[in-house]
Amino acid sequence: QEPIGSRAEAARRMPRVSTRAPELPFLPPGEREELQRDLEATDNAVSAARKSGDQHKLLAQLERGLHLRRRLYAESSREVLLACRTLCEAYNGAATGMLQKGDLQHAIELLKRAEQVSDKSAIDRSITWNNLACYYRRKGKLRTAVTYLERALAVEEHEGNADAAQTHLNLCATFSQLHRHPDALYHAQSALIRMYEVLSPLMVAAGGLSSASSPPDESTVTDHAQEQVTVLCIAYHNLGVEHEYMKNLESAICAYAQGVRWASTFLRPGHQLAGILRDSTELMRKKLTAEGGHSGALKRASTILEGFPGKPSDGREGEGRDATARETAQMDQLMTPRHEELDDPRAGVVLETAGISLSHTIGPHVEAEPLKRSTSEEEEEYSTDSAHESSTTQSVSK
Repeated sequence: QEPIGSRAEAARRMPRVSTRAPELPFLPPGEREELQRDLEATDNAVSAARKSGDQHKLLAQLERGLHLRRRLYAESSREVLLACRTLCEAYNGAATGMLQKGDLQHAIELLKRAEQVSDKSAIDRSITWNNLACYYRRKGKLRTAVTYLERALAVEEHEGNADAAQTHLNLCATFSQLHRHPDALYHAQSALIRMYEVLSPLMVAAGGLSSASSPPDESTVTDHAQEQVTVLCIAYHNLGVEHEYMKNLESAICAYAQGVRWASTFLRPGHQLAGILRDSTELMRKKLTAEGGHSGALKRASTILEGFPGKPSDGREGEGRDATARETAQMDQLMTPRHEELDDPRAGVVLETAGISLSHTIGPHVEAEPLKRSTSEEEEEYSTDSAHESSTTQSVSK
């Protein structure tokens, strides 16, 4: 006989967990059939709204579909879970569009609704918190943005989500605006490490980043790999900017050159990001040449710019292909602004210039510290941070 406290004894003492499906809510006779017909009509209306692009009708029908499923099925059922995820995705998509248009009021309303239905999925919460961080960055409340991003990052790293690299870059850009450049540098480096972890299996499995067995180039790289390489190039850009802020000029030019090498080799010809990286590299080359004594760094950068072994850069990144809306939004969110301060060693603070050229930054500059904040704003920010403290702990521990 096994002694008390053995694994067998512990197993006998454990409560039995039911594997049965959750019971259906009680409904009067005939009402379930009526609700199912109503739900079928609602699902058809959702499909019609998707085809017509009517976002307002789509959200309304998805909300009704979730309501009907909660009457028909248990809250823990798969049907309710999928309905919550679909509605959360729709809320976030609509809110992202509002943010791009500058309609912040409607964006925050949609994001708050998304937060309410994201409680069943850790990934949905992380996506919503990322978008809430973008909203607060637009509002100039950078500390609140950092709070949401750190919550999202904790969930993504716990879940092993590949999107953690983009959250690192979002944190990098936000810390840079707060002038916390060591923290920004850390997150740029973390994003690079994460992206190499994501890209390495693709390169090993397919003999490169393409889906074919031939040497990879921009014509054979898959769409998924294109997106991942874009994030990697943004990480190199942010790394270079932060090295510049910290006066590590030799590291900065090497980071920019690595970004140029990846962009010109694997992204489509004329990609906007390749031009931005090459402009930054040339600015650093001129600065180091003027200072003198940096021949080693200049030589390393030139070697990097020659391209990967057996696949030199073709130099076509300067053709000026217009970025898609998705690419522009991604760069707007993830890229660290490179201000004129970096090109003027006499400048001690960030120069507040309107209409900075594309090679310096993507999107408007947001002041790192508002000169004056009202009491109501401070209370809102404090209550926002406090309200989610417990939910973050629970989501990470799951």
